[in-house]
Amino acid sequence: MERRTLIKGIAATAACGLASASWRQARAALVPLSRPIHATGETMPVVGLGSWITFNVGEDPLLLDACADVIAAFLGGGGRMIDSSPMYGSSQATIGYALKKLGNPAARFAADKIWTSSEADGPRQLATTRSLWGTERMDLMQVHNLLSWRAHLDMLREKKASGEIRYIGITTSHGRRHRELERIMASQAIDFVQLTYNILDREPEARLLPLAR
Repeated sequence: MERRTLIKGIAATAACGLASASWRQARAALVPLSRPIHATGETMPVVGLGSWITFNVGEDPLLLDACADVIAAFLGGGGRMIDSSPMYGSSQATIGYALKKLGNPAARFAADKIWTSSEADGPRQLATTRSLWGTERMDLMQVHNLLSWRAHLDMLREKKASGEIRYIGITTSHGRRHRELERIMASQAIDFVQLTYNILDREPEARLLPLAR
């Protein structure tokens, strides 16, 4: 090898090393974009972690550990809100497994839902959710897809007052029932609302997002 070629190779290697170190430093300095929760001013990263389909892995040990790795990476990158529902198969149990494996990290924000048409089943479903997550207090509980929302919101308000829940809300999906959601938002004391909003479905910009604000 010629001396000139060797020197060029050494210089290139050094430059790559410096670039790699700079990238690691820049990545370590990244802070997730956050917004305040209007009810309290508590800040929350704008990107959360959903569990529909992807965390419904049953008792497969390899997939359970893979999901735990996803949650570890999410929390390690500054994420907080993890969202699930009784509708999502084994996702709640998967999250509970992961959080236990990770030592029940305090950074996580536990968000789940009540999904039953039975008023009497609401408290039981909440208790099951807390057990599957492995937590005494849920950060957020919402009424899923407006199902029996009046009765469940009353129950969630009582649980919030007793300290078992920090925030309450209501959800809808696939762009459905926005008019009813608008009426609920205008008349009910809730902290969160979850709805369909993306580059293809921008209807909420006209009424729902201003109302939420």
